[in-house]
Amino acid sequence: MFGWLACFGVSSRARSTAATRWLDLSPRTLFEGLGQLGGVLYLAPRHAEAPEVVASPGCLVETSELAPLLGTRHVGLTCAVTAEGPREWIDCVDGRGDILGRVYLLPDTDYLAWDGLFADATPALPPSGRAADRDWVLASRARVVCFTLCRLGGFTVLGTYETPISSLGHGVARDIAFSESLPLCPDSSVSGHFVRGHPRLSHAARLYR
Repeated sequence: MFGWLACFGVSSRARSTAATRWLDLSPRTLFEGLGQLGGVLYLAPRHAEAPEVVASPGCLVETSELAPLLGTRHVGLTCAVTAEGPREWIDCVDGRGDILGRVYLLPDTDYLAWDGLFADATPALPPSGRAADRDWVLASRARVVCFTLCRLGGFTVLGTYETPISSLGHGVARDIAFSESLPLCPDSSVSGHFVRGHPRLSHAARLYR
């Protein structure tokens, strides 16, 4: 988490240029990391398609919405201070530099897991041919999810489920979606308490199955 807590106290009018660290990453390592995070805001294509080339054999996804992530070659970890507050997110990018999915940190996310995300990944230069993200973002949908991870016959399988989050987390997710000119999917529910990291516990057995 490079910047989230450090950014509190900055004037709400202040804005910073987003700082991004690029890493070379396989889908398997990505899936392992996502499965530890708990509640996050996930931006995915409305009409997802499986990649022509899967970057890492031995990986599967449970839904078509997650299929583009099979083509991940790089991730960009970004921190920025916006007029709405500090923001951190992960962009999953293919070998051509096209964005495949975006994951935003929320107050309900497991901060320790976020800090350790991809700790052993190889630093990389920004992907060549990196395209502007705006059109992709406008064509995506935003929803609060928890990623799940399980083993199936030697395959690493990534899934998601809708997870309730705190009122604070829901407010942050709503503000992010609004700033991206997207509606927050109505199935993103609010709990009366913080659930940071708790969704992962119900799937611990699946992770080591």
